[in-house]
Amino acid sequence: MKIAQRTSMPFDDRGSISPPTSKSVPPFNNVPTIEDIINGDISIRDYYPNAGGEWSPGQDTSKSYKEEGNDYKRVEKDWGILNKLLDGGERSNQKWKVRVPGGFRTFMSFDLAQQYIRSRNIPFSYVQRVAQKNTSEDTRIETIAESINKCVMVESLDYKNGLSETGSSFCVFPNHFLTCAHVIKKYNKNEEVDISHFDGAIVNLIQFGTRYKASVIAIDPKKDMAIVRCDDINVGVMKIDTNFIIGEEVVTIGSPHGFENNVSAGVLGSLNRKLFFYKGAPDYMFVDLAVFPGNSGGPVISSSTGGVIGIVTLIVSEEGEYGLNAALPSTHINDFCMKNIKGFLGNKQNK
Repeated sequence: MKIAQRTSMPFDDRGSISPPTSKSVPPFNNVPTIEDIINGDISIRDYYPNAGGEWSPGQDTSKSYKEEGNDYKRVEKDWGILNKLLDGGERSNQKWKVRVPGGFRTFMSFDLAQQYIRSRNIPFSYVQRVAQKNTSEDTRIETIAESINKCVMVESLDYKNGLSETGSSFCVFPNHFLTCAHVIKKYNKNEEVDISHFDGAIVNLIQFGTRYKASVIAIDPKKDMAIVRCDDINVGVMKIDTNFIIGEEVVTIGSPHGFENNVSAGVLGSLNRKLFFYKGAPDYMFVDLAVFPGNSGGPVISSSTGGVIGIVTLIVSEEGEYGLNAALPSTHINDFCMKNIKGFLGNKQNK
């Protein structure tokens, strides 16, 4: 009679430790020992025909130990494929309508809709999202879609001094566009500037690469704002929103370095920042947006409401290239336009 040894049985499905006992004692009288296997007295397949994996020859039949290759990741792979299919299906539901003579044309993305408008040289077209998901990202995309055609690039030429400026603007009233005074002609904001400083500047508005002659109808050097009029550009009016909070998501549309209507996104960083100390100097808001020369005059737009809450005014930086981005709050925009545009209702028309 053999004396049993306490040992683990790797071929046992439970991987348990067998108790010390004699092989002649039921129910262990038919259980092989390690010694039997080593001596070749028995074949493990006689007892465990499905055994395999790393411990015996042959192909796994019940995947008792180790699956081949990366089969163990099959569940994750299947879920990944399903998620991609579902995600693609959702994206395929994204549709945009563009108003054309006689009705609308539908496009599968906003970019395609914009390409169509540009290829046909349509000065203004109504663009609307047909299918949308209720996410903050989609709200921001729709806000941009509704706003981008209401913004145009500004070009100011000073032939007398051989200077030219480019900046941004947005429509605040039919045929009326708001921009910065320094886009019309540069000046030192720390010094008192007379309105006559801006005389002689020739102003054009540029839309889809086409120039349209414009005229300056009002300038406020202290707050760095100007209103120009162009009867040849007919675009939608942007609403003015005087309600905003720190931390809300915002976008701006401008023409940095002369690249027309570039979009950047960020957050409203702070309010009531004092940058100048002359009499009548306004407080500013800081916005976390990608802003460069040429963005001046562009609107700061609330992603959630689509309303203009500020106008990009300056970059607080020693080099003038990167730094804190300051915008004039919409309360000043509202007051300036109410004073200089007959029929302008501003934020009152939104109530």
